[in-house]
Amino acid sequence: MKHVPQSAFDIVAKLRSANRLEDIYLVLNSNGRIFGYDAFLMGHLPLAPTQTLLDCAILSGWPAAWERRYHTERFVHIDPVIRHIRHSVDPFLWREALDAPGRRDGRLVLDEARAFGLAEGFCVPLHHAGGGESGVSFGGERFAPSNDERAALHLIGIYALSAAQAILRRKACADDKRPTAAHLTGREIECLKWSAAGKTAWEISVILSISRRTVEQHLASAGRKLEAVSRVHSVAEALRRGIIS
Repeated sequence: MKHVPQSAFDIVAKLRSANRLEDIYLVLNSNGRIFGYDAFLMGHLPLAPTQTLLDCAILSGWPAAWERRYHTERFVHIDPVIRHIRHSVDPFLWREALDAPGRRDGRLVLDEARAFGLAEGFCVPLHHAGGGESGVSFGGERFAPSNDERAALHLIGIYALSAAQAILRRKACADDKRPTAAHLTGREIECLKWSAAGKTAWEISVILSISRRTVEQHLASAGRKLEAVSRVHSVAEALRRGIIS
């Protein structure tokens, strides 16, 4: 098996060349064995009580029977994973999203998911700068990602979501132009490159011989220009736009 971070960057490289949602689906579907997930779902959060899974899903790699059950029972409105996305920018295991004791509807969804081979999952949320939330969930029967695998799936999930959103925007405005470079400074790009390599702000400050505070300022500035809501999101956007490689 490849080194986990290298596997993540290999997958991101494949996602970078995706021109259709189908391309993203194939990449996520074919690489589950690397991290142990059997299925995945990418989608927006519901904005109205009348919306169903079909309205919210961008890409579905769920088992067909579970997808039908989830849609028919309108689980999108009681799913604890979706509730947790609204309040968290950090990735989380499904079991960490269970509601407080006494509320049983959320546990019902996860209990039923087990019957369809989804005993555990890992969700990567994305809160958009202009408002709204989306997420990608990875699930499986024996899915138990390590800390390194969770970090890798965080990057992959954010990148896949960003790439899918870009494809949808292009479809909406019939604009196939490459995304802009966002006018980042040289220092901002350097900080993003080292952040993509897994370095902390302190480590980057030592490498570049600048203060940690200055590194944080460069990363924050880059995030604003890229309209990103987290450091991982900034790295994913910079990779997608070809600013760093």
